[in-house]
Parts: sequence; structure tokens; C-alpha cells
Amino acid sequence: MIEIEIKAKITNPKIAFEKIQEIGGVYSHTEIQRDIYFNGENKDFKKTDEALRIREIPDGDDFINILTFKGPKLDSKTKTRKEIEVTINDKDNMTEILINLGYKPSAIVNKVRRIFKYDKYTITVDKLNELGYFIEIEYVTKNSEDIEVIQDKIFEIFNQMDITEGFEKKSYLELLEKNKVNNIN
Repeated sequence: MIEIEIKAKITNPKIAFEKIQEIGGVYSHTEIQRDIYFNGENKDFKKTDEALRIREIPDGDDFINILTFKGPKLDSKTKTRKEIEVTINDKDNMTEILINLGYKPSAIVNKVRRIFKYDKYTITVDKLNELGYFIEIEYVTKNSEDIEVIQDKIFEIFNQMDITEGFEKKSYLELLEKNKVNNIN
């Protein structure tokens, strides 16, 4: 699968919720997500522009755990990339497998994600304590020939919501790492 994702920094989530609903977006649900990123001794995902993570999502008294591999970005203006996901039943054993393969937990990203559906797109409003609010629009496809058309449509949707600036290509992990560096200096 290819994930086509574009996100923008926003200052007022309430206005974003209103704009999403104005264009016809329908609220689905809210998730608290904890992403545990891994990096390897023999493969530095920062250098290869890839990511390997386990996402934990509380689900009643239990958790939904998803192992995700994200390939390198496929273009210079968006976060379009190959994405492979699988639900895992045992996060601790999966973590142990990854450690035994040479990968170690390297960072944790926590966020609250409000999820909306709009046509075939997923729109999320994310809150990260260290970074603030972002709005993401995502589309998943199997057909790499449609990427530019979908990217243009996502920018059109942002335009309909009067969001024309603040676009960010970096992942939340990259932004948090940059923020740490900036906070140290």
C-alpha cells in the first residue's frame, strides 16, 4: 500500500473541526496513540528515511497493537511512502523479536488523534503536547500512478478549509527530535 499524507500545523483545533464539518467531513472517533519507534545497529532508519514502529491504542481494558514499516518518502513535497501494517497480539513478544533482530526502541511519540472521514480520505486533528496541533489528510492506494492526482486533491481539500500554509513534510518523530535540539541550544 502507498500512504499519501499531507499535514499542516494549525493553531486553533476548534476552527479546524468546524472547517472539516463544513466541507462534509464526518467525525469517526478519538484515539490516544503511543508510537514506539525502533532503530537498528545495522540499519539507521533516520539515514534511510524509513520508520519501524509499534503503535499502541487503548481499547477498553486492552490495547490494539500495530506493527508498521514505512518506506522512504517518494517525493519532495509530501509524506507519500510505502506503508506495511500488521496487527499484533503480543506487543512485548514483538518487541523482544525486534530487539533480538538488532532493533532497539529509540523514541516514543504520544498523541491524541481525532479522526474524521471525508469521501475516501481520512482527516485527523492531532495534538502533541510538545508540538501543538496538526491536521493531516491521508489517502491509501495500491496504484502508484494516481499519486500526483491524489496529492493535488488533498491540497484542494486543505484549500476548501482555508488552510494554505504551515505544511510540514517532517514526521512527528523528526519534529520532536528537532524540537529537543532547539530546546537544548
